[in-house]
Amino acid sequence: MELLVIVLNKTEYLTDILDGFVKAGIRGATILDSSGMGHLIANHFPFFASFADLSKNQEKHSKTIFTVVNSCDEKDNAIKVVDNVLGDISKPDTAFLFSVPVNFVKGISIPPCGV
Repeated sequence: MELLVIVLNKTEYLTDILDGFVKAGIRGATILDSSGMGHLIANHFPFFASFADLSKNQEKHSKTIFTVVNSCDEKDNAIKVVDNVLGDISKPDTAFLFSVPVNFVKGISIPPCGV
């Protein structure tokens, strides 16, 4: 199992991603409001905003999506959903994602690969 984390800067696509997850068989996710460090620094220390040109979008918020997936098709399907909805996420202020291994889960049922 893995924890897939998606930091979504283009929050207007949240519903499309979640709809895609449902269609792909991904059964659950947790969504939190989040903000990037650069935007927070610009709000509290305007001096730094002049270097990073962050001041013009001080209220920029993101959504962070957490989902525990099995280590095979589910993760790949979730990544395909994000790619299909957002396109090229290497563009600034789009999204980024990563996964980390999960060694233990209690309270939800995650079927093993192939089930």
